[in-house]
Amino acid sequence: SQPARTGLAADIVGTALSILKGLWVTLITFWRPKVTLQYPHRDPAEDYKPRPGYRGDFALITDRETGQLRCTACMSCVRICPDKCIHIVGEGKGKERKPTEFYIDIGLCMFCHLCVEACPFEAITMTTDYEQSEYDPRALIRDLNTLTARGIEFEDVQRVQTVCQPE
Repeated sequence: SQPARTGLAADIVGTALSILKGLWVTLITFWRPKVTLQYPHRDPAEDYKPRPGYRGDFALITDRETGQLRCTACMSCVRICPDKCIHIVGEGKGKERKPTEFYIDIGLCMFCHLCVEACPFEAITMTTDYEQSEYDPRALIRDLNTLTARGIEFEDVQRVQTVCQPE
């Protein structure tokens, strides 16, 4: 009976010390400076730039020579999108075909970059804009005007850099 009491007492003391050690770590950490950013409410002076190859928001690229969208509403991006978050309505025939409606619901998008890779005209790209949080889910739908305005600064499609090296 004596060894059982000794083992029980040792367990009680070990448990008490473990609890005190945990409380001590919590107390020390409580007074340290905070490093968590309260996104999206953070200091706007911090100019964060994502790493190369970051897949952010979308943009439609305009041809610099003609001033027209490169998109011909060929539906390649719509067909390849696994989430079905792209909606296009086009009008016209051949090279004169242009989108009249173009929507991307980034609330559904998994940012896989397949739409960019599938586009034969290099008309769609992903920007490095990471500020995409919204309080209203309807604000996550990017329309033709928004996508075109974002694409003015781009001449070429942003290609995602792979980290794998060929053997």
